[in-house]
Amino acid sequence: MKKQFLPALAVATLMLGACGGPSADEFRQRDIQGNTACIHFGSGYRDEGNVGSTNMLKAAEHGAASSTNAIREAVSADASGRPVITDEESFKNACEAQGMSFK
Repeated sequence: MKKQFLPALAVATLMLGACGGPSADEFRQRDIQGNTACIHFGSGYRDEGNVGSTNMLKAAEHGAASSTNAIREAVSADASGRPVITDEESFKNACEAQGMSFK
């Protein structure tokens, strides 16, 4: 009977552990490597409309909090204190160094 119970217990433990993990929103907020910044940058880099502008703002916000120096250093604060990407080419290169492609 113990042998039948252990697999079920293992599956239940794994399922409960998965439920306790971070949500997608929590991941985006705690993504200190800058991957979320790069994803937003990719969308903003290609789109010159309102959606692109919004994504560039989000990329700057996440980039400012990134632990990746090259990403963080391509972001500065504007006069109101809001993060903005000041060097798009450096930001793009830093994201590409992390495996992103913007072709």
